[in-house]
Amino acid sequence: MNFILRCIAIAVMVAPVSALANTWNCTHNKLIRTVSIESEAGSTACAVNYTKETEGVPMKTLWNAANDTAYCQEKAEAFIAKLTSWGWNCTAPEASPVSAPEAASDPAAASEAPAEAKPATPTAPVMQ
Repeated sequence: MNFILRCIAIAVMVAPVSALANTWNCTHNKLIRTVSIESEAGSTACAVNYTKETEGVPMKTLWNAANDTAYCQEKAEAFIAKLTSWGWNCTAPEASPVSAPEAASDPAAASEAPAEAKPATPTAPVMQ
């Protein structure tokens, strides 16, 4: 639960500054590293940031580009591949936490199970 709240807090703090971001969390033993691509909506500028979450090291910008967001994507993916080759387990958690706060903001949606979680119950026999 604390992890989810921490992710939401970070997303709220970063949202006004960075409209588009790709983030990977990498773990190795009890260490956590974060690699993120930040870019303003509609801008071609970007930055690849690296944070050693559990080591108290401030965030560092590894690469940036003024006119090519694909450059940041390529650099971040290559760096993630390098971390993985060194034994780090990297995942991109952004896809799932984004939908959770939106569902929680709608009281009607919060009381229902997600559509994909409901079992399919045919109302009529299926002809094959």
